[in-house]
Amino acid sequence: MSEFFNHPIFTRIKNTVKPGTTPGAEETEVRILRREKVIVFIAAYIMAVCLWFIVNLSDSFNINLNVPIEPGNVPENMALTEELPEFVQVGISGDGWQLMNLYSDPPTVSINVEDNEINLFDQVRQRLSYLQDIDIAKVQPLLLSVDMEPKVSKKVPVRIYSDLNFQNRFGLVGDPVLRPDSITITGAQSNIQQVNEWVIEDTLRMNNIREDITRIIPISGSNGVIELSAEQVTFTANVSEFTEGQTTVYIRTRGLPRGQNVNYNPSSVTIKYDVPIEQFNEVAKIEPYEVYIPYSKIVEDSTGFVTPDIELTADQFELRLRSFQPKAVAYFTVLN
Repeated sequence: MSEFFNHPIFTRIKNTVKPGTTPGAEETEVRILRREKVIVFIAAYIMAVCLWFIVNLSDSFNINLNVPIEPGNVPENMALTEELPEFVQVGISGDGWQLMNLYSDPPTVSINVEDNEINLFDQVRQRLSYLQDIDIAKVQPLLLSVDMEPKVSKKVPVRIYSDLNFQNRFGLVGDPVLRPDSITITGAQSNIQQVNEWVIEDTLRMNNIREDITRIIPISGSNGVIELSAEQVTFTANVSEFTEGQTTVYIRTRGLPRGQNVNYNPSSVTIKYDVPIEQFNEVAKIEPYEVYIPYSKIVEDSTGFVTPDIELTADQFELRLRSFQPKAVAYFTVLN
């Protein structure tokens, strides 16, 4: 008993109540004592938990375990028509320590796909036969149907939907580019023959764009029984700031019969368009649009006014029609 009270902790407690101890030293001793109590409590708790595990995990337990499965040797010229389930649920009883190891790292069961109908109970029992004192009570599903067809390959274009929002006055120059723009898909004949394009499931969404775009996008959408020749594509697009351009173009008549002439009032149309800043000077030197009215439109008209058609002729530039004036013009025909 005397040795118990001579423990260093009790020595510190007795020192804290000695007369003449300074207030600062007393507070320090109290803090140290509290910290030591916490350490002793934590150590005792950990020891108790360890003892509980040692005693209880030696008993027998029943658990349900999700065991991953995968197809075994599939002939090179054949492919599965449907994906196998990712897991089978196995009811197991046995020693707690072994069950804990199984639960933390369940082994993968390779399924023999040469048979059309597979007994999963036998497959799982064979895979876990290396474990002693383990009993398998149930496997769900018990039976699994497997169907295979000749394997074929096909090259299809890749498509992605995008939702791109640009800052004011900015926009795309040209069309976005996907690299690669097509992939080879391989699988069962019935699955491949109905695929004409590979659509990436996730839509590319971006906001406040003002710079060129480069994004690496995973190719999603495979159902597990179709192999893809690529796992990702690169989406690139050129972005530029646009400015306003303007041009005035005389109206022409298309399909005019011989011996007739049509005059318009006014005789020209003023067109406003958006153009990338870097293309502005080149476009200003040419007439990028043609304004015309089909003669058939004049023949069908009964009001004396027709709306001209605007056609972009300089398609090597990224021009966007904003407006044109006037929206309609008067006309009169002249017979030669």
